[in-house]
Amino acid sequence: MKEFWPYLAVFLFGLILGSFYNVLIYRLPRNISIVFPSSHCPECKTPIKWYDNIPLISYVILKGRCRHCGEKIPPRYPLVELASGFLAVLSYYKWGLSVDGVVYYFFFSALLVMSIIDWYYFILPPGINIGGLVLGILVSPFRQDITPKESIIGAVVGVLIPFVIYLYYVKFRKIEGLGFGDVILLGFIGSVSGVYGVFSALFIGSFLGLLYALPMIIRHKSMNFALPFGPFLSLGAFIGIVFKEQILTYIISV
Repeated sequence: MKEFWPYLAVFLFGLILGSFYNVLIYRLPRNISIVFPSSHCPECKTPIKWYDNIPLISYVILKGRCRHCGEKIPPRYPLVELASGFLAVLSYYKWGLSVDGVVYYFFFSALLVMSIIDWYYFILPPGINIGGLVLGILVSPFRQDITPKESIIGAVVGVLIPFVIYLYYVKFRKIEGLGFGDVILLGFIGSVSGVYGVFSALFIGSFLGLLYALPMIIRHKSMNFALPFGPFLSLGAFIGIVFKEQILTYIISV
């Protein structure tokens, strides 16, 4: 029973921050301040009272609708809160109450926020992306999971590899085969998880992206469609980091 309470506290902490992540997801692509105005209904603009802004609980009580105008609240809101709670529990389970645990929680949270924004708006917010890359390097001296040298090398490799791909598509094919935000994203991933995280994001993310795109390619008999790559890179990094021991063990055994 003693072990239950820390996990509950961590989960609730994640839920609360998940509510803030919803603010970021809604406001950043619209260039709205994340501080002002206070939380309000996007439809009727009525300020949301604190008791209507309790993670998960308010959504259930209000049956997924605004108390004032009845506008439907997208299910994304409670799902993001749940995901944040899950990420907090997962980080605590794998790395404990440590610098690494805190770094990985906020890293996964940043990937979650950027993935949703990229999926809907084809934008990777530079404030989170570039800021995350810089912070990843700055906090590396205080971590056990990675050294400053590994963090810097990871960031450099993470930027250089996709940047070469980016230049190839722009120069020779006259299209953006890879968005510049994806280039910075891989640098961010590398600064937190080293070169291993970069290649996990690239290989696993590309495989997942291909699986998702394959039915559309077959159906339309064309590859001329836009697909945000950020969510797949993020998911590839997440899977690679969480299952790092299992993946490396498998690679060595093969």
